[in-house]
Amino acid sequence: METIYDILKEEHEQMSALLLQALQDGSRVSFFKVKLKADPHMMGEERIFYPVLEKVEELRELISQAHKEHNEAKTLIFKIEGMEERDEEWTPKLRELKQSVDHHIEEEESKVFEKARNILSQKEAEDMAQQYIEFKRSYMNRIETGGPIV
Repeated sequence: METIYDILKEEHEQMSALLLQALQDGSRVSFFKVKLKADPHMMGEERIFYPVLEKVEELRELISQAHKEHNEAKTLIFKIEGMEERDEEWTPKLRELKQSVDHHIEEEESKVFEKARNILSQKEAEDMAQQYIEFKRSYMNRIETGGPIV
């Protein structure tokens, strides 16, 4: 059965590929594919994955840093969202977003995941994967139906 690490790692790979595509073609369509993947991913991590890990003293600083990195990515996404492709800051901001996200992924996978594996049992990691999937399904349903995002 899939664990939370498997799902997040797969999404990280998808995110990196989407960001690379956005940088290569410079299109708003590609950027919005990034946003559509990033928003529920970050929210899911913040609602399902991080709260459990924050309870562990040795992970608090890493999770605090992960929250800061998410906030940086959200700020950049918001700025890019308000730009046009022809804006002179479009490509530099996309590049900055890619660097920020790549750094976050590296930190999360090499530090957070490794420490979390020593704390969460296999069953807990599998259960968390299911909770994460359900959260994202509900989130995407609310987006599609125009419901509130809580």
